Amino acid sequence: MTDNPTTPTIPGTGEVVDAVREVLEKVLAPEDLAQVDFNQLDSQTPLLSLPIDSAVLMSLMTELEDRFLVFIEEEAAFSFQTVADVADYVRRRLADKAGRLAGS
Repeated sequence: MTDNPTTPTIPGTGEVVDAVREVLEKVLAPEDLAQVDFNQLDSQTPLLSLPIDSAVLMSLMTELEDRFLVFIEEEAAFSFQTVADVADYVRRRLADKAGRLAGS
């Protein structure tokens, strides 16, 4: 076992978008799933165009935190406008984490 944590891999925007799509397919209620064309969901999709409330948003953020091993601040989660904002935030947090680990 090593004392140095491994440097996190920074996912591409597409990987985070795919994760958002997968999580929404998992956490949305069946009646809400019918409202979303997941083939059209991309980085420019406005979050407000999706049938998500604050509970679903927090479930989405928790799932992304678990998948990418990054903390998403609640204030940030409620400020995201598009799926790209989510992806950029996750990627930025992982880059910051990698920088800290590289410096230790």
